[in-house]
Amino acid sequence: MDQAHLAKQIVLAEDNPADALLVRHALREHDIHCDLHIVSDGESALALIDRLDLDSKLPCPDLLLLDVHLPKCDGFQVLDGLRASERCGLTPVVVLASSDLTGGRHVPQKHPETRYFPKPSSLDKFMQLGAVVKDVFAKGSDGLGVDSITLALA
Repeated sequence: MDQAHLAKQIVLAEDNPADALLVRHALREHDIHCDLHIVSDGESALALIDRLDLDSKLPCPDLLLLDVHLPKCDGFQVLDGLRASERCGLTPVVVLASSDLTGGRHVPQKHPETRYFPKPSSLDKFMQLGAVVKDVFAKGSDGLGVDSITLALA
């Protein structure tokens, strides 16, 4: 089968089931063919990264959608763990947060290749996450800089 037709492997680290449902809906609305694997806390996300590093038969995800406010360990710790991964350190990441992190401690300075998507309060704007994911896949690992986080939310 052609590589373009294979389902993308997306990991969603999100503890809120309602937000996870919205993410699934946004991906579906934008016709993103993917296998969505959900982990509900930072510890589980780090354990997944460790498993991927230890087993070369397991594929690295094509994208990590990462909530910043995770229980057990926060999204910044997960992001640091992913970037330190020997196998999956270059995995594209879209950081999801209900608060403004554009001037935050990690996203722009420490991980410039990571996108930021502010969780909006309206359904229409939340659905734009699907367009962001499509854009990440279209650009590959290029073009993920912080300059591109303005998105269509303005």
